[in-house]
Amino acid sequence: MKWGILSVLYLSLALHAQEQPQLLIPKPRSEYDINHQYYVSLLDKALRKAANGRPVPRLVASYQMEQGRALRELAKGEVLDVFWVGTDQEKEHQFRAIRIPLERGLMGFRKMTLHKDKQALFDTIHSLQGLQRLTACQGAYWPDVSIMRTAGLKVLEAPVYENIFKQINAGRCDYFPRGLHEGLVELQLRHSLYPNLVRYPDLMLHYPFTVYFFTQKQHEALAQWIEQGLEAMIDDGELLAHMQQSELTRQMFPLSQQAASRWLLLKNPLLSPDTDYQNPRYWFVPADFGYLQEQP
Repeated sequence: MKWGILSVLYLSLALHAQEQPQLLIPKPRSEYDINHQYYVSLLDKALRKAANGRPVPRLVASYQMEQGRALRELAKGEVLDVFWVGTDQEKEHQFRAIRIPLERGLMGFRKMTLHKDKQALFDTIHSLQGLQRLTACQGAYWPDVSIMRTAGLKVLEAPVYENIFKQINAGRCDYFPRGLHEGLVELQLRHSLYPNLVRYPDLMLHYPFTVYFFTQKQHEALAQWIEQGLEAMIDDGELLAHMQQSELTRQMFPLSQQAASRWLLLKNPLLSPDTDYQNPRYWFVPADFGYLQEQP
């Protein structure tokens, strides 16, 4: 009799578990990928925020993927349901973009990761023309590659994220422009591997750019759910609090401490023309970092 009761209980629990919806997301790109935790926890918070009584999907990591593969898998919809990635017009045409900046545009404010032997060279860079003489490292398929090349900058692409640090360390390229929230943490996590890599503090490279969540277009209900959750998080301050508390972004605050003495401003030709990147509800702007001149 006891076994019968337990069997019913176990069956009930199993059925309940099967009924819980799940969303497939990628695994971290490496053991150092704290960006992954930032976006996964933000997605979970947004889903919970706008659940309105619906079962909150369980986020299940499927495979480790670099950006190019992740976009192909999102298009197929077999092992990926939601992906976070830097936006451009092509992605927004192919997928359903939830057009709320997930890091308030911090991704477009860049300082340089470089070998310490290059610091004196960067002290001489005061213009875009000066930077055009050097070579940047970037990830393959990243929108930044086109943005920088359009501005006349030389870019060496690497298909594997971790290999970029190896290339910088080996001198195959001169600098790796990283979002303000990424650079310091990346170097701290890899200090034992690359003790000669540093972040150059006095030059800011800026172009309007951000990361969105993307789904397939036919998943409109899911996209609206995520969108409503993010909007609600903005309304009550939870999104900003997420940034202030996350290991990835908390060192950015106060923003005034991220000021730079020299700025290089680029246009982003890949950005959808209706993107309101000066709207303070969603975006940080150069003035937040002490820069008061007009953007390009």
